[in-house]
Amino acid sequence: MLLVKRWREHPTVRFLALALAVLAAYNGYLYLTGPSRMTDRLRARLGEGPAAVNVLVTAKFPPEEFHIRLLQQVGNMRGVEGSTAKLYTITPASVRYLSRHYWVDRIDLAPDDGLK
Repeated sequence: MLLVKRWREHPTVRFLALALAVLAAYNGYLYLTGPSRMTDRLRARLGEGPAAVNVLVTAKFPPEEFHIRLLQQVGNMRGVEGSTAKLYTITPASVRYLSRHYWVDRIDLAPDDGLK
C-alpha cells in the first residue's frame, strides 16, 4: 500500500496526469466546437449524404506550407485567395476532420458545388 501511495505522489506521475488532462481538454474543445466552424449551407449539404463536396476553407491567417500540405491530403486544392483555400472532392469525414483544427475559421460550401 505504501508503494502505491508513493507512486501516485511522484512528481513525474503528477506532471504526466496534468499533461494528459490538458491534452484531453484541448482535443475535446476542438471536437465540440468543430461543427460551429461549418456554415449552415454546408451542414445541410452534408446532411444529404454526398460522397464528396467542394468547399472553401477560410483560415484565421493566410495558409502556409504546412496548412496547404494538410489541405492537399484531404482534397484537390484549386488555389488560395487571401486566407481562403478552394478544396474540391473532399469527403464529409475530411470536412469534419478539418473543422477540428484551431486555425480554421470557417468552412463553407463552394458556390459551384455541383457534386451529387
